[in-house]
Amino acid sequence: MAFKKALSDEKIKVETRIDNFFERFTQEGTFNNKFLYQFYADLKSYLLLGGKRLRPVSLVMIYKGLGGKDEAIYDLAISVELLHNASLVHDDIIDHDVIRRGEPSFHAFYDQWFQKNMGKASDQTDFGLAMGILGGDLLIDLGQEAILHSNFNQNKKLKALTYYLTAYRQLIDGVAAESYLQNLPLEKVSELDYLDMIKGKTSALFEKSLLMGAVAADEEEKFKQEISEFAILLGQSFQIRDDILGVFGDPEKTGKSIDGDIREGKKTLLAIYGNQDSRILNLYGKKGITEKEIQTVRDSLKDCGALENAKKKTIQLSEKASKILGKVKLSEMAVNFFKELIQFVQERID
Repeated sequence: MAFKKALSDEKIKVETRIDNFFERFTQEGTFNNKFLYQFYADLKSYLLLGGKRLRPVSLVMIYKGLGGKDEAIYDLAISVELLHNASLVHDDIIDHDVIRRGEPSFHAFYDQWFQKNMGKASDQTDFGLAMGILGGDLLIDLGQEAILHSNFNQNKKLKALTYYLTAYRQLIDGVAAESYLQNLPLEKVSELDYLDMIKGKTSALFEKSLLMGAVAADEEEKFKQEISEFAILLGQSFQIRDDILGVFGDPEKTGKSIDGDIREGKKTLLAIYGNQDSRILNLYGKKGITEKEIQTVRDSLKDCGALENAKKKTIQLSEKASKILGKVKLSEMAVNFFKELIQFVQERID
């Protein structure tokens, strides 16, 4: 499959570029303060811990699909991966998540580090939180640095940086909207509220990643509108599928709990589609909810059709994305990659 091969091959190149990018920060003697050396090394380790690299690889593939050939594209590719991981570091703080990809989340890692190395000498209780905020902020800055130090001309770098910063703002808009919706009763949140929220939280970075790759290949941006629409729709489909996995996935494959969304009462489309079921309304996000009640919610989401309707929505969005993709003149390799990416989103199990 074009998707699997390209994802595997390009993922290696992206991760190699991340490794090389951090090399100047993670060499002995870079900082007088040994802790700063460790801080950058830990950030690098966090970045390389796992992840599919869908955003940077898609950026590379749209670039190559439009005829681009400069290896500098990997500098733009790692910038979006740095921004994505910055959002994960901050999201885990906001959501109080202590596990990411089967390992401690970044702030949880530093909570543990502090207790082991400094806990006896200090009574600070928020060291991990502080390092998580700083770590996420630093990754955002380093993403900009990767763009500015790339080998593209100034106009392309400026346009790429503009897309990067717009994605950053829209991502914040999405997370802020999510935080607001989180505090509303489930029955007060609509499908439109949710789709608009994930357009910022999830789609924006995927969209701007593709636009960055496209402008690097073609300054005229002939297919800007089509690429933008395609990415937004597929990003929304991806997030709905991710929310489904957050309730019905296999923790061994996803690397995260399948109880969290129900315990916290997350306003996902899955839950919104089930908001006419009294069992879901009474139990979803209930304080002190039991394992038995969580299972009741899962069963109810199936029984009332919410799960099936959420799956149908992912397919509907993906099919729209596929039609729009057909309007973009890409190489056969890139077309096959994105077609199989759409299929991957529809069938995703981890």
